[in-house]
Amino acid sequence: MGEGHHRRGPPAGKRLLFGGRRGSPRGLPGGGGATGAQRFLLGLFMHAWLWAASGSYAQVFNLSLSVDEGLPPDTLVGDIRAGLPAAQQQEGGGFFLSEDSDDSPLLDDFHVHPDTGIIRTARCLDRERRDHYSFVAATLLGAVVQVEIRVNDVNDHSPSFPRDSLQLDVSELSPPGTAFRLPGAHDPDAGLFSTQGYTLVQPSDLPEDPAGPFFQLRYGTPGSSPSSSPLEPLDLVLLRRLDREAAAAHELHIEAWDGGRPRRTGHLRVELRVLDENDNPPVFEQGEYQAAVREDARPGSEVCRVRATDRDLGPNGHVRYGIRARQALGLLGDAAYFTVEELSGVVRVQRPLDREAQAWHQLVVEARDGGAEPEVATVRVSIAVLDVNDNPPAIHLLFFTEGGVARVSEGAALGDYVARVSVSDADGYPQQEEEAVGEPGAGLGRESISLSLEGGDGAFALRSGSSPGVFFLCVEGPLDRESRDLYDLRLVATDSGSPPLSTEETLLLRIADLNDQPPLFSRAHYLASVSEAAAPGTAVVWVSASDADEPGTEHARLRYALVHLPVRCNAEGVWPTSGCGRSFTIDPESGVISTARSLDREVQEAVELRVVAQDLGEPPLSATCLVSITVEDVNDNEPVFRRQVYNATLAEHAPVGHCFLQVSASCRWINLWILERPRKRGQDKGNPGREHCYVGGCTLVPKAQGPELPVLLYSEANGRPVGT
Repeated sequence: MGEGHHRRGPPAGKRLLFGGRRGSPRGLPGGGGATGAQRFLLGLFMHAWLWAASGSYAQVFNLSLSVDEGLPPDTLVGDIRAGLPAAQQQEGGGFFLSEDSDDSPLLDDFHVHPDTGIIRTARCLDRERRDHYSFVAATLLGAVVQVEIRVNDVNDHSPSFPRDSLQLDVSELSPPGTAFRLPGAHDPDAGLFSTQGYTLVQPSDLPEDPAGPFFQLRYGTPGSSPSSSPLEPLDLVLLRRLDREAAAAHELHIEAWDGGRPRRTGHLRVELRVLDENDNPPVFEQGEYQAAVREDARPGSEVCRVRATDRDLGPNGHVRYGIRARQALGLLGDAAYFTVEELSGVVRVQRPLDREAQAWHQLVVEARDGGAEPEVATVRVSIAVLDVNDNPPAIHLLFFTEGGVARVSEGAALGDYVARVSVSDADGYPQQEEEAVGEPGAGLGRESISLSLEGGDGAFALRSGSSPGVFFLCVEGPLDRESRDLYDLRLVATDSGSPPLSTEETLLLRIADLNDQPPLFSRAHYLASVSEAAAPGTAVVWVSASDADEPGTEHARLRYALVHLPVRCNAEGVWPTSGCGRSFTIDPESGVISTARSLDREVQEAVELRVVAQDLGEPPLSATCLVSITVEDVNDNEPVFRRQVYNATLAEHAPVGHCFLQVSASCRWINLWILERPRKRGQDKGNPGREHCYVGGCTLVPKAQGPELPVLLYSEANGRPVGT
């Protein structure tokens, strides 16, 4: 229970106090009590003895004793004599005791026998109240024993928290790693019996979260002394983000434990409230809303109701409705026709609707909570406008021609498509629309529109297409533009409403020309004449042809050309003549035939021409006619004698009428007067008493005597002299 150590000299660091109650000796050798006077005398004696001992070498011994706390009173602690040498332990006599300080509770907690030096507990010790005691015991022979009594710790205390429970408020937006300071547990025991660590106890009635715990504890290193590495601070560390909407509160049990065997524990209940943050947007009950409203609904009529909920609390969960701002800015958009009540979410008509202008409306309604930074959710609201049957059908024409004009070729075959005719009705049918809500564009009812054709006269007909409401205008009979170039057609579309509404469309369909008509001359044979004195370029005759094809087109535009037939020329003549050639030309546009050069009737008195009229169609068509031209004679040739000089011999007594010479002159179809040279030309011109002579020769009958007879030749046509 203790050990002793020898040391000579006075007790070091001790004050041996004998004055007063605590400094007086508790017994004398031999035992027995002492009165107050005796105690006073003993004190004086003790002081004197210690003063005397201090002047010499006193023997000082140390004795260390220990005792466990919590043992019952009168438990043996040790013997002071154990601190003396063995030789002195047998010596008799008692001990004088002195405590090391005025406040030492030694004699309150221990019983020290003054004769034997036996030390016993006076009561149950508590190390946490006082963990050691010290005092000095002196023998009558001058030996001094310094006694140290240590109270050994036992695990008689459990760790305890300052309070049994506490409440923490934690934002649900706190990031993982956030630490929350907790009060540490206190254990009065020392060493391993003090608080060694903390454990976060999972309640047995709660299932384990597959995602792992939300919290863990963080504290100092277990097993270390509180001064070097304390277990505090104790922190509750957030491992993952909280969600108030999933769990509004968490109850945690923290256990503090010591190192005893068995260990002692203390508990702290932590009620952790998750504070709401605006971390949840509103959620609509439907992903998309669909509604229908009649087009004659008055402003203020209810269309539908949207509803959204927000899992947050307070203002964070208070939802207000409205049309999305960007859509509401449009003056003519969908948002202009409807409004949404802010608190109830009721969608109402704001202005008159027109299904024919817009059959469907798309709204984007937003729900906004009341947070400082509000969360917003949107949903689409599709509104079908139901029809009230106030519009007649519409007819749409698309012609299969270049430029899309109302025209068809007269060469079109039977069955050829002329135009595509589609009918539609801006009105729908209520029963169909109710079934078609959610399908924009449905319920137009084209299948219920009939279409008829009037004025076709068997040349045109309607055929149904593969799609509802589509028809084709087709050729049903032969077409001939020359007999009929325009058809007045009438299309009538009738819906199946009650009463039915109809629409008429008038169609003027022109028949386009083909080059199927050849030119036609007004006469098959033209007769004409021209003077041989006509100058080149003189118009002789105008031929004209017509074409029954469409006027103004290439099919009816004609061009003329000449075909010269074989020419017969006069080979007779007194003198050389020009040869036969092409003497006429024709204007290709007008058909006027003109002389191409000077004519000579003596060479060619008649010309036959063939005129060709050809249109400009593809392929071109043509026609021909015959033109006969007679060349009229003019007095353009002088008679020519075969000889320039005639020599004759006449007997002087030849009788009158005797023919003594025959002369010959060529007149080239001109009758001549052969006259005796008159004294005055005008007196004998055309004298019927004179002889005539025609080309081929004449007989001169002299009526006067002379060696020579001049002869004048006159033209029978104009009476002018042409030669002698």
